[in-house]
Amino acid sequence: MLKHLRRVFVQFTPGDPKAASARELLQRVSSNQAKRSNPGCVVEFKVDEDGAAGRAFVDLTFTDNEQRRVHTKELSVEDVARLIEQKAGEMEMRAVMKEVGYDPWRAENRLPPSTSA
Repeated sequence: MLKHLRRVFVQFTPGDPKAASARELLQRVSSNQAKRSNPGCVVEFKVDEDGAAGRAFVDLTFTDNEQRRVHTKELSVEDVARLIEQKAGEMEMRAVMKEVGYDPWRAENRLPPSTSA
């Protein structure tokens, strides 16, 4: 889960039922198995005791430096994990395309425009 992540920051208010996915994600990314997948990934968290921040969220920084804030209020931990996996798949595909010398943005690699009228 951490393979393509540089940093994970999780914030939640204890006892907030809408923060369950944030708490569970923190548990998953803090596991020994996750840490072995990428020992360089920094996992941080803040427990918002007074609820001043009011929202559970996860900040993700990927190894390509893209940053995403995911508000976990309406998401399950599986939804957040799928988002991470989807981004990781995109990064792996880009790496493979680069390795074989394929650039989808070069004109000769694009499909011709449609001529249907």
